[in-house]
Order: sequence, then C-alpha cells, then structure tokens
Amino acid sequence: MAFSGDLEHLSIVDVIQLLHTTRKTGTLKVQGRKGEISVAFSDGYIVGASHYSKGALIGTILQEAGVITAETLQKALTIQEQAGKDRKPLVATLLENGFADRDAAYRGLEALIELAIVEMLTWKKGSFALQVDEILLCDEFRYFPDKLNQEITLPTEHVLMDALRIFDEKMRDGLLTMEDEPAETQPPAAPEQPDSTTVLSADDLGLGDLDTIKRKLPAFHEALKDQSSSSDLLQSKFNAVLKDTSASLQQVGSLPETARILLETVAALFPRALTLVAWDTELVAERGIGITTPRDAGPGPVMGFKIPLGSGALFSFILDKGHLFYGKSDDQALQEYLYPVIGAPADNTILLLPLKLGKRVVSLIYADFGTQQAAEVPTVQLEGCAEHAGLAIESALLRKQQTTKTT
Repeated sequence: MAFSGDLEHLSIVDVIQLLHTTRKTGTLKVQGRKGEISVAFSDGYIVGASHYSKGALIGTILQEAGVITAETLQKALTIQEQAGKDRKPLVATLLENGFADRDAAYRGLEALIELAIVEMLTWKKGSFALQVDEILLCDEFRYFPDKLNQEITLPTEHVLMDALRIFDEKMRDGLLTMEDEPAETQPPAAPEQPDSTTVLSADDLGLGDLDTIKRKLPAFHEALKDQSSSSDLLQSKFNAVLKDTSASLQQVGSLPETARILLETVAALFPRALTLVAWDTELVAERGIGITTPRDAGPGPVMGFKIPLGSGALFSFILDKGHLFYGKSDDQALQEYLYPVIGAPADNTILLLPLKLGKRVVSLIYADFGTQQAAEVPTVQLEGCAEHAGLAIESALLRKQQTTKTT
C-alpha cells in the first residue's frame, strides 16, 4: 500500500504501529521543521534508521558508548572510502573487520532508532511517506550476511515502548521540548453526553432519510469548481463554506440534516464523497455525491454495498483510532470492495473523515478526486467540522431521549 500523510492527523506512534501490524517492508521518511528522519522496516520489523543530526550518526553513538575508539572509527571510514562503489555501511564494515562486538553494535543500532523516534515524538507538524519495498538507509544491516539478517531485526513494539519511556523521562527532566503548536480556535462546548447505553442505528443517524431533506445546495459548490483560482482565493471560498456549515450545524433540528451537511461540506472540496456507516464487522455504503448522480444533484440513492472490516488495515485502523486520514492508499479493501462499485479514482489520494459519537466512530466519509488530480485540502478545518457535527448529533440524541422520557 502506498502510505503518506501528515503528523497533525496521524501521530508517529500510530504510523509505526500500523506499519508493524500490516507487516510492511520499506523506508518511512518523515520530514519535519528540523530535517528528515528515516526508519527502515522489513516485514513490519524495524531494521535501521537515519537521523538528520550529525550527533546521531551510528559511528558517533558507538564511539560515545565506548564500543569503538576514535582511531577504530577512522580506520573503518578509511576502508569505506577505499571500497568505492562497493562501500558498505559503517556498522557492517566494523563487524566484518572485527572492529566491534556484534551485540554492542546491535545495541548501538537500537539506540539510534530510539533516538530518531524520540525526536519525532516532539514534532507536532510534519509529513511522512513510506517508500514501499525499498530500504534506502545507508547505515543499517541490509548488507549483512544472510545468516545474520534474520537475527538483527528489532522487535518494533519493544523499540517503541523504550522510545516512549525515554521520551517521558526526558520530558520530565526538561531535556526535551515540544514544537510550538499553532493557536487553535476554541471548539464548541460539549453538550451533556447521551446515555452510554444508546445504540446508534442508521435511523438515528438519519442516513436512510437523507433524500427527504430538501436543503438547497450552497453556492460554494459552484465557486470551488473554478480550478483556475489561486490557492488563497480557494481558501477564502472554503472559509465561507466552513462559516455556512458552522451556522447550519448550530441550527439543525434533526440527525438527517446533520449527516447531510457534513457530507456536502466534504463534497465542496472533492468531486466524489460517500458516507459509510460503521457496524461491528463491516462498513455499509449509504448515499454519495458525485458517484451515481451528477454532483450538483446532491446525495444520490442508497448504494448498500458492504466492506468487511477484516479485508484491509486502513479502515479498521481509522475506526479504532478515530483520526482523519488524507493521503495516498492502495489498501486491499479499496481495491476489492470499494473501487469495483464506484470506480477507481485517477489519483489514489483519498480522504477518510470519521464522524464520532463520544469516542466511538459511527460513520466515515470517504472522498476522492475522481478523474482529477489531487489538490491541497484544509484537513484541520475538515476535522473541526466533523467534531462540530458529532456534537450536533449528541445534542440531537439527547433531545430525543429527553422527549421520549417526557411522553
């Protein structure tokens, strides 16, 4: 699966866990304000890392740990230089020439990986991308003899737990600081939570009644069609979308209208959008925009096809974590269950926007660019809209419960 996204929407811990769970092989490149860090995976196990800081080079780490001396390091570097095109990574050079103990080198590699993860834990902003089936790092064990290759893969969960422990200790001791976060607008006050025993059905969401809501499509749908507009102008137009959406959500009196408003907001940015209702073992496709009917016609008829949650990792992961996903994906569930029905988009960049009732994801909005190329999308604002819509649903459910109790 091609996998990329932003750290604002998916933390580095979640990214690493997902790659481990799905047993991916490749190099995860993470770009932050300070530089780039890479982590290499083989069948879901971490096998190496590179750090932008010169102080985090494997040779420096081994020298500071007393595994090698400055003279030994220089000898190894000379051998590397003389090898020319046959140059091997430093750790492999040290081991093959008997300059370092294998277990000590193993611990040095683990320290480098933990250092890289700890650094990324402080990043609030950044982008990540997995170079699938390619291990692009220069200082890891890919050049080791095959008999060693199976022994040096590091247990991902163990490394991650150690990195989190080190991170917590350094934060406690004031040795680390988090990157400054941008000021955020104050979210709407959370209403009283509905009864935790409430079972949210499709009828509660109102998805089965979307076609009965005669809400006029807002003018921003036409405005955003002008692809020749500058990015600033498009952002300005979408700000008007958000303002209209916020005002509408504050005034809704029914669940169907709430669901439709969020779907239409997403469709203002994407040529195709579809609501998927989450059940215990599957997602059920409800109405979409720009899929079976022209986009300007609003939500089309109920589609009704199902996506088993065990068929791919991405949907299950989003439902479990409740995070927005925006990036490239060729997940198995998309290929086997979604695209055969709606057709594959020209660009595999997609949006998955969860709608939550409390901490539970009750539906997802899937969106893509259809026949168009992917464009920049204000995902932070979309996530805020989904949060606002979730609060509106909670309020509507609460009013429904109170009405039921008084009748």
